[in-house]
This record gives sequence, structure tokens and C-alpha cells, in this order.
Amino acid sequence: MNRKLIAVACLGALMAPSCAAPAVETEGRHFKLEGGLPEGVHRCISSAIKNLSLDGDKPQTWETLTRTGTFHDPRYGEFDITRPMLLEMVSNFEKGVYGQDVFIDVGHEPSKGAAARVLKLAVEGNKLRALLEWTLYGLNAVKQLGMRYFSLEYHDNWQDNEKRARHGAVMLGAGLTIRPVIKGLDPVQLAEPNGPALHPELAIQLFQEKQAMWKQLMEALRAKLASFKLADALVKTLADAAEKALGPITDETAAKALIAAFEVSGKQLAEQLTAGATDVKITLAIPDSFKAGLDEAAVKKLMEDMATARTTAEKKLTEDLAKNVKLLTDTITAAQGIDDELKKELTESAKDLVSAQMTEDQVKKLANVQIVSGNRTVAARQLGGRGYQWPQGDVRITLDGSNEIKALQAEVDKRLDRMPKHNRYRLSDGAPIEGNKALVEASLALYDAQHARRLHAEYESMKKLAAGDGIISDVAIPAIYERTVLREALIQLVGLGLCDVGTDKFTTVIQIPYSFRDTAAAGVAQTRTYEGQAIRRAGVKQTMEEARPIPQKLAFEVSDEMRYLVANGVLSFDILADNANNAVRIVGEDGEQIIFNEHLNAADQFANTAVVDEAVATGDGTKSIYITNNFPVVRPKKVFDLQGVQVGATLYPITVKTNAVTRTEYDFTNLQAPGLYWYMDYNLGEIHFVTELGAPSNVTNAHAILCSYNYTTNVYKWDSDLGALKTDEKYDDFLYRFGLRKAIVEDRAYMANLAIMSGTLRTQIEQARQFSANFKRPGTDLLVDGNLGRIKDVPAFRSYAPGLAMGDQRVIVCERGTTRFRMLKPWTMGQLQDQRDANGRFTGKKEAYGDQFIVVHTPTELKKAFTSMVVYSAAARVDR
Repeated sequence: MNRKLIAVACLGALMAPSCAAPAVETEGRHFKLEGGLPEGVHRCISSAIKNLSLDGDKPQTWETLTRTGTFHDPRYGEFDITRPMLLEMVSNFEKGVYGQDVFIDVGHEPSKGAAARVLKLAVEGNKLRALLEWTLYGLNAVKQLGMRYFSLEYHDNWQDNEKRARHGAVMLGAGLTIRPVIKGLDPVQLAEPNGPALHPELAIQLFQEKQAMWKQLMEALRAKLASFKLADALVKTLADAAEKALGPITDETAAKALIAAFEVSGKQLAEQLTAGATDVKITLAIPDSFKAGLDEAAVKKLMEDMATARTTAEKKLTEDLAKNVKLLTDTITAAQGIDDELKKELTESAKDLVSAQMTEDQVKKLANVQIVSGNRTVAARQLGGRGYQWPQGDVRITLDGSNEIKALQAEVDKRLDRMPKHNRYRLSDGAPIEGNKALVEASLALYDAQHARRLHAEYESMKKLAAGDGIISDVAIPAIYERTVLREALIQLVGLGLCDVGTDKFTTVIQIPYSFRDTAAAGVAQTRTYEGQAIRRAGVKQTMEEARPIPQKLAFEVSDEMRYLVANGVLSFDILADNANNAVRIVGEDGEQIIFNEHLNAADQFANTAVVDEAVATGDGTKSIYITNNFPVVRPKKVFDLQGVQVGATLYPITVKTNAVTRTEYDFTNLQAPGLYWYMDYNLGEIHFVTELGAPSNVTNAHAILCSYNYTTNVYKWDSDLGALKTDEKYDDFLYRFGLRKAIVEDRAYMANLAIMSGTLRTQIEQARQFSANFKRPGTDLLVDGNLGRIKDVPAFRSYAPGLAMGDQRVIVCERGTTRFRMLKPWTMGQLQDQRDANGRFTGKKEAYGDQFIVVHTPTELKKAFTSMVVYSAAARVDR
């Protein structure tokens, strides 16, 4: 059943008295803490009660409350009751989720008293059963009032009123009534007219015990028949016959006798076949009702069937092998940049590795290994022709090499698995992100290709150490450690799930291909062209845009003590695991910051306007913060080559002058020369004047402040000051404005399916009435569609990394997968070097640094897929 958070009334043919019509939304809400009918409650009238004959003060009986199925009611439409829902009700009952006893009432009127108390719930087949302790009131309702049906009352996603947590399907009670909607259940017998019935739980237990015992007997029989050296077909025939004969038997002794008879028959058959008997006959020494036999004709047929099966199997193996060889050949043949002769050589050398049992994915992986090898060979030939040295032979990672890496990684993971999940996956709330696995695998493949020799050496050392011989006397940072940092950093990056991800070659400049909608070309209503008329070109263009690598580098300090521990064996990674976790966190947070900042910058850079020498204000000697006339301000964009030299001019530059003197931007190092500096709060358009140490510095009286900058018009500026509104009303307005920004993205022919904001801003927005039950609107909730929830049906994600450009003032709305992320060079550590102190003395430690190179880029034409909101206080945004 779709768990919709709506109020559903009683599903009886006549509405029970407590099933009132849904309340009309009003300004206020009236709470009665009596425990009425919460939203989302269904009452499902199910089964008849017959032959009621109970003695005792508080008799107990097992009753069927409802069953699974898809049902329809003209007032409420179609609804489902599924087995997982019933199991969830049982689990929540046993956990005491509802926080009180569960009762059966009469006509869904709990105020008149309890008809029975629910002691236990169980799912039997497709039915929900309950052990009930009846009251005199309940017995009289059945006997005297004819209330012979149950109406289950449950909530399909119950929310407690203390922690406001959702618990799934919860049974709230049930009512005795007279008219059922759900048909087809067996009548409920509270007492058997002809004597006591077998308790349902006992019946189930006995049935399960019988099934388990019969399964053990059959497994023993198959093993015994196989020990007689009988052909598989004969073993199967005898076992099938035994299983069929065993079906109606309920007595354990009789069952064992039957199995023993089949064992004797199997032994007789094996002996006769071994002796070469021409008249083969076996019998079963059991009662006539279970006799069976195999004569010569039957044995001959079994032999023929076995031969046919063998021929069919051999034919299938031949066909599967041919199919896999063809797939290998076709995959290698389709590779680009390799000549036909080399393709043939690569195919022939890999054919012997192909088997009929290999999956399509395995064959393609083998083909790709050969293609990588072929590309290297081509590169070697080209370099060789230019005088460069190249390793002789075929340089590649073999399938065995891949298994070595898996074994080595498994040993490291044993150590990582000891770490609490919330520590290991800090960036993704304690769990790896499934959607990142494709990029992780591609990046690891790049790393493995570049470091195959080191990984192989570490694997060989691992084997020697496990065998008790071999030592490692000069240990560098293990390659498997680097590989682990790479994997762990990527698998928990939330930002990767927001981007178009992939790998590329490491070069000074890469080309990002993309397509975009050309609104000047053919679009809506321009495709209908009649005979003889010019046909317009499609409004979609394919192009490329340059992007440059972004370096991520991090230095590490490694003590000799740690190296000694590692030197005892490559498997001693416990101390490295903690180091890896720290590296992962820093590299990961930096990656998140780059990705999230790129999304905001893309939104601000679209539709921006330049301002030259705006007269911001005149200093009065008492203020250090001055506001621009327009905001948000677009952040300057600089592009650097691998040497750190800026390429081209700064885009969206900012110039700040006081008293006609151009001031330098504060760089937060506290190392600049004494003087007056500035930094910008770009989201709010506030210029902060500071000293070289970052302390606020008031602008001198009568000094004019001028500023040149760019501001974005691709934004809605939402004033958070309440004015005459209440808080929840104010934030309802925010959600309305959010919906308008979504519409703007969609009007530009993009899909608004992603929102990004900080956790703090999310908490503020949750004050909106639309997040509460009584005012909930479709598509706006706190369920985990993003990692926050949905606003106007747009999944929302919280920005994780610290120090992001969006801060707590910005919300981004855009199409997911527009920004490109490319891994160019996976994380790798350099060689360890001896560390010295300020006096040049050794410290007993070594230092190394690691680096990786990525590209994060949003193509210019695609920036129209972004827009944003800025949250500010007009009362607080003043010179001060």
C-alpha cells in the first residue's frame, strides 16, 4: 500500500459512528487527547464470528482479523493489504510501539468499553491472527447483538506524538460490527461444536517440524543413493518417487521405513547394473499403497533419458562458448585506436580464457583488459618511434592480478570494518552511497592500472608473511593504503550524486562534450512543415567546452614507530586505518566543497549584470560594514594551469575603493602588510573593512566608498523579517516562492529535480505549516527522497562540507547531473622523506604527500538550468 499521510475513514459498508467525515482545514486546530482517529487510519472489516460458546470469566481465543489482498470501496478507491504490512503490524505490536494495550471495541466506539484485549498477534499464511482475551461486554455483543464481524483499525505509517518518529504499519485496535467489505475469509470459530480444536500456533509448529524432518530424510536418501555410484538421472528418479510417496505420511516411524525401503531398492539397482544384469527389477518393501518398481524397460528409458540430457547439455555448452567468444571478438573489434592486426592478436590470446560458464559482464571485462593492453602497446609503438624507452612485453593487469588486489583490499577492509560506521562514513550519515559505486570502480581501475607492480609486490609479501617467512625492511606508504583512501573518499561524497560523473585522461586541458537547447532553432509548434516548405533544424546543439584540472594535495607525517608496525607485515593496517580515515575526511570535504560551490556559482553566473564604481556610501568613522545596492554578488572566477599561473583574465572581478584608493582584498593569512583591507559577504552584498589581522576597521569620516562588481538577477531575494505574519505563515510564503523558482527552471526547458541548502536553513523552513499534518500539501514533506525531503516535489539535499559559499542564506534549485565531475588522476602518495626540525636534526619521523586531480565544471550554456533564492533580513542588512 502506498503510505499516504491522509485520513481514511472506516471501510465498512456502513460508516461506523466514530468514522466522521474529514475535517475542513481551518486557521486553528482543536486537540482532544482522548486518542481518536489519527490521519492515515484504515478500518478493514474482515471476518465472521460463529458458534460462540465460551465459558469462564475471561476466555481466550485465536481469531482472524483480516487477510491480504487488493480491495475497493466506492468512497475510498482501491487499497492494498500486503503480507509485509501484516508482519510490520506484528513486529510493532511486539515492540510496544503504540505505547499502550490494544483493544477490540464494539462499533469503533472505545468510549463504551472494551470487548476484548489483544494478547498476541501472528501472521499465518495470508491472514492476521490475534489471541484475544474476551470481556462479558464483548461476548454479549456477539451473542445478543449479532456483531459477528471484525473491523481492523490500523495506521499505515503511524507517527508517535513524542519523538514524532514514523514506525510503519501499526495496529491501533479493531471493532465488532455487522457488515463486511472484505469477503472470502473462513468463518471464525470461537469454539468448535465437536470438541476442542488444535491450537493454531501448535498446528504451525507441528507442520514446520514435519517439513524439517522430511527434508532431512530426503537429503540423507539422496546422499545414500549417490554413494551407490548410480547415475544422476537414476538418483533423481528414485528421490522424486520417494518424495511423492512421503507426502501423505504423517508418522515419523512410517516415514523412516519408507526412506529405508528406497535405500534398499537403490542398492539392489546398483548391484544389478554393476553385475550386468539384463533383467533388472527392484521392489519396495512397504505396504501395498506405496509399492513401486523399476523393470528393465524403465531402466533402459532412464539410460536413454540420461544420454539425451547429456547431449543437450553438451550442445548448450558449445553454443554458450561460441556466444561468449563472439562477444569477446565483437567487443575488441569495436575498440577505437587499435589496428586490425593487433585486435586479432588480442582476441586470439584471450580466447583460451573464455569459458561457457562466464557471464556477459565477465566476458566484457576480459575484453576490456585486452583493449587496455592494446592501447598501451599502441602508445609504446608511438613512443618507441620517437626514441622513448618502454617496458618489453605485454604490460597489463591480468585476471589473477585483479584477484590479488581483491584479496589485499579484503585484509585492509577487515581493519576498517572495526571502525564505527558514523566515523567511517562521516560525509554521508554513516553509510556508503550506492550511486557513487560506478565512479569508484572506474577510478580504482585507473589506480590499479598505474600501480599494478606495487600492488602485486604487496600481495606476494602478504603471502610470504602468512606462510611464516619473508620480511619487509624498507616500507613506503603501501599502495593498498592509497587505494583505500581513494575508495573511501569517493564512496561517501554526497556531491557526486548531484553531478554527471566519469573519468578522463590526465592532461593540461580536457574537453567536456555536452548538448543544449537552442531556443533560436526549431522548437514547439515549429516541427509541423508541409510539402515544399523549408524544414527547420532541431533546437539541440552538441558542442565542447574546455576545463582545467583542479589539484587536491595533502601532506602526511608518518612516525618510524608506525613504519615498524607496518614492516611486521603488510597486513598490519590498524594504525594506518585511522590515518586513512583522517585523509579521507579532509580530501572528501574538499571535494564536497568544490562540487557544492560550483552549483552556487553556476546559478549566480547566469544572467548577471555588471556595476561600475557604484557609490556605496561615505564613511563616517563609526562603521566597518557597508552594503551594496544589489545582491547577491557574483564571486570572481579565476582559472589556473598546473603551475598555478592564472589563465586569462579574472571573470566577474571586484574592485573596492575608499577615498579614491583601490584597496586590496583580505586573504585571511594575517601576513599582509599593515593597512585597510576588505572582504565580501557575497550572498548578502556586504563589504567588510578590516585590518591586516582581520579586525574590523571603520572607514574614515568623509571617505567615499566605491565598488565595481557583478550581481546576479537569477535569484529571488526572500526577506525573513516576519512583519505582520506569524512564523509558520511566513515560511509558507517561502515554499510558495520556492515553487516559483522551480517553475522558472522548467520554463527554460530543464527539469527542476534537485535542491541544495544547509541543515540550518532546512530547520528554519520546517516551521512552515505545510510540513505539519493538518496543512500538508502533496509533494512537500520530510520523507527521505533527497537526504532532507521534498519541497514542491523537488528532492532536497543538505550541503555537508564546512565553509561552503552558500552558507545558511542560499537555496539552489536546478536540474540534477548538469555539473560535470571527472576523475583525471586518482589519489596517490609520494615517497616518504626524513623530517628534520628547525635545527636540522632528524625527528624520527617521515613526511609524504598525496595528490589527485579532478575536474568540476558546468558548461556555460547549461547554467540556465540553475536558479537560487537568498534568505536575508532587510532590517539587519544595513551599514553598521
